[in-house]
Amino acid sequence: MMAGLTGAFLAFQDNGLLPDTWSNTTTVHPIGLAALVILIGLMWILPKRDALIPFLILVCFIPSAQRIVVFSLDFTFLRIMVIAGWMRLAIRQEITPLKWTGLDYAIIAWGLIGLVVNTIQLGNMDGVVYMLGTRFDALGIYFLFRMLVRRVEDLERLIFAFILVSIPVAFMFLVEKATHRNIFSIFGGVPPITMIRRGRLRCQGAFSHPILAGCFWAALLPYFLAFYFKSLSSRLFSFIGIFSTLIIIACCSSSTPVSAIGITILGYLALPLKYHLRWIRWLTAMGMVALHFLMNHPIWHLLARVDFVGGSTGWYRYFLIDQAIQHFPEWWLVGVPDTTYWGQETYTQGLFDMTNQYILEGVIGGIWTLIAFVVMIVIAYSQIGKVWRMFRGNQFRFLLAWGTGVALFVHNMNFIGVSYFGQIIFIWYMQLAIGANLYSIYLKKREEAAITPFHLISSELKEVPS
Repeated sequence: MMAGLTGAFLAFQDNGLLPDTWSNTTTVHPIGLAALVILIGLMWILPKRDALIPFLILVCFIPSAQRIVVFSLDFTFLRIMVIAGWMRLAIRQEITPLKWTGLDYAIIAWGLIGLVVNTIQLGNMDGVVYMLGTRFDALGIYFLFRMLVRRVEDLERLIFAFILVSIPVAFMFLVEKATHRNIFSIFGGVPPITMIRRGRLRCQGAFSHPILAGCFWAALLPYFLAFYFKSLSSRLFSFIGIFSTLIIIACCSSSTPVSAIGITILGYLALPLKYHLRWIRWLTAMGMVALHFLMNHPIWHLLARVDFVGGSTGWYRYFLIDQAIQHFPEWWLVGVPDTTYWGQETYTQGLFDMTNQYILEGVIGGIWTLIAFVVMIVIAYSQIGKVWRMFRGNQFRFLLAWGTGVALFVHNMNFIGVSYFGQIIFIWYMQLAIGANLYSIYLKKREEAAITPFHLISSELKEVPS
C-alpha cells in the first residue's frame, strides 16, 4: 500500500492515525470552520504582541486533519493561519527588516536542498507539490515568528500565553482519560476511542499522536521552569504550566515525552558546568565511541532497552537505525521513495513507519538534506551559546536563553525516537526562530558596544563577550 510514496509521507501514516483519506480531501467541520474564521479575525485585530495567541489556540484544539483542498493543493488550517499571519503583516505594514543570522540562511538552504533532491528522486509533480507544502510550512512559521517575537518581552508574553492555554488542554486530557473518548474526533484525524497499549490509555487530545502531544508540551517545559524566576507573581503561573505539562505527558503514556522531562532536568543540572560544555560534548562523544566497541551490540541498540511506561517500541527504533545503515548505499544520493521493503524478514509490512527524524531527512533527500538539517541544528546551538552570556546579569533572561538551548536539545533527542508531523512542527520552528531572534539581539548589542564610548557602556553590555 505504501509503495511509491515518498519517505516524508510515510511519517504521516504512523499507526494509521492519519490515514490517506485525510490527505488531498477537503475535511471541514462547521465548528472547525467557525473557529478558524474567528481566530483569523482575532489575529488581524489584536495588538502585535498578542497576534500569535489565536495561533496557539488553533494548534492546541483543532486536529490537523481539518483542511481545504483547492486543485489538489492541501491547505491545512495550520497552513491557512500561516498565510493569514503574513497577510496581517503585509496589510498592517509590520514587515520590518530582519538582522539576518546564520540560522536564517541554514533553514532556507535545508528547505531548498530537500526540495531539489526529492524532486530528482520522484520525478513527478505530486512530489514537488507535497514538498513545496512542507517547506512553506517550515519557512512560513519560522519567519512569521522571526517577525512577531522580536523582543525578549514578546517571548515572555508568549510563554505566559502557553501557560494559560495549557490549563484547558490538561483538562481535556483528563476528560479523555476518564471517559476513554476523544471529543476532538468530530474533526477527524484522531480516533474516537482512546488507544490502549499494555493496559495504558494513550490520550492525544487534538494532537496527531500521543507521542507528539507529549513531546509538544515537553519542549515547552524549559520555558515554564525559567518563568519561575521572572518575578514573585510569576511563580504561581510557572507551577501551573509545569503541573499542566506533567498531566498531559502522564496521560500520553509514552516513553519519548517522559525521557524529554529527564533531558530538561539534565539540561538545567548542567548549569554549573556552562563554561565547560565543549569538554562535556567531546567526552560524551568519545565515551559513546568507546561504549560502541565494548558492547556486544552497536551503541544504538541501547534504544531497545528504553521503556519508561511499559509497551514502548524501543526495539523497533533500534532496528530502524540498523536497517538505515545497512541500506545506506540505496538512499545516500537522492533518498528513496519507499522503505516498506526494509526489514521485511522481521516485519511483514517492513519499516514503513519512519520513527526517526534524522533517517526521515535522509529518506526524503539523501545525505545532502540530512547534512543540511544537522548543520542547521549546529548553527542554532552555536548562536544560543553566545546569547546566554549576554544575559548573565539578568537571571530570568539568562534562563530564557538557556532554556531555549535546552528545548532544542529536547527536540534533538526526540528526533531519535519520532518524526515530526502535525501540530508539533509549530513548536519546532517557533523555537528555532526564538533562538535566531535572541541572537539578533545579541548582534545588535555587540554593535552598540563597539560604537559606544567606554564610560557609557551599561553593565548589561559589559557582559557581552568579545
